[in-house]
Amino acid sequence: MLIDTHFHLDLMDNMQLLIKQSENVNVGIMAVGTTPLAYKQELRFVNGANAIIVGLGLHPQLVKQRHQEIDLFLNLCKEAKFIGEVGLDFNKGYEDSKEMQLICFQKIVRQCAIEGEKVLSIHSVKSAKATIEVLQETGAFNNCKCIFHWFTGSVSERKLAIDNGAYFSINPKMLETKAGKDVIRNIPADRILLETDAPFTMKCISMENLYNELKRIVRGICYIRNEDVISQIEDNSMRIF
Repeated sequence: MLIDTHFHLDLMDNMQLLIKQSENVNVGIMAVGTTPLAYKQELRFVNGANAIIVGLGLHPQLVKQRHQEIDLFLNLCKEAKFIGEVGLDFNKGYEDSKEMQLICFQKIVRQCAIEGEKVLSIHSVKSAKATIEVLQETGAFNNCKCIFHWFTGSVSERKLAIDNGAYFSINPKMLETKAGKDVIRNIPADRILLETDAPFTMKCISMENLYNELKRIVRGICYIRNEDVISQIEDNSMRIF
């Protein structure tokens, strides 16, 4: 089975159709969230859809407006195995919330490390070093599965993440850029996962459409690496999810 490890199901206009179709296509979805308030509602929507798992999220770009939801997040975290989208974003436009983001992310990751056995989908735009440091300091690397979504850090930051056991989810945009191809070539095969980050990289009109896109990403990864890693990626996905 191919699994999309970073898919914004709740942002899809055709969400109900995708949920209905999910039982008939050999595709799994980690439906990442952006706010804890939306988490329980999305759980109700996907109830009974075995191919979809829901992530508890607090997107770093929304922390300035939604930081007051951190206590709700920490309460829900006790029952949630899948965490995402969470992380840090120090890009222009979000620098003014940098300290607030760090406080929230530290609290989230510390809670995950205490409880253990969580799977995290992590945003780290212009902040890979700080993100890795938080994951190291809290011990989350030791007892959680940490997935860097659309990783754009430096070579040294990537190596540090690899050395700490991180996974990397690859999306279609990464197949087209020099930096993305460099990541694809230089991460261990047993750390590669797939994502679309839909609807931001594609408009997903059906689950069959999603399946075809994941297959295209896999083929692109194999071409860039000049090796067949399809079975390895499937094994990686099933081991985590």
